[in-house]
Amino acid sequence: MSRSTFATAVVVLLLIPISSTLAQDELAAAESAAKAGAETAEGKKFEEALGSAFGRAHGSTIQSCAKEVKRADLSDFDLFLRIDEGGTVDQALVKPASTIATCVRDKMPGWKALAPPHAGFWVKVGVNLKSKGAQPSSACG
Repeated sequence: MSRSTFATAVVVLLLIPISSTLAQDELAAAESAAKAGAETAEGKKFEEALGSAFGRAHGSTIQSCAKEVKRADLSDFDLFLRIDEGGTVDQALVKPASTIATCVRDKMPGWKALAPPHAGFWVKVGVNLKSKGAQPSSACG
């Protein structure tokens, strides 16, 4: 291995923990915003409406992901959606990042949902695969 190849490999390996830490921080911030939003009357009402809309619109998305991924992990997961002022999902995060959860996450940006209480509103949707339902929880950001 040449010195430049080795140096590049070392730099790449050093950056992996940094990006992982940034993702964890972003997820923690989304969780916190979702929790704060769910504690308001307006946020709770939005969360319930969005949870119902998600169930109607994305039951087929979850089924499709279960078929698409290798070794589908049927573990429950939480989906965190940031909704812009027009009601479109502009960012999605999941916890834990199972095969199905990451597939669903990747299909969420661009989904035209409902107009939130304010731009950048974070909502937590609990996806329970064992009973094939989704449980909403909301937030702001």
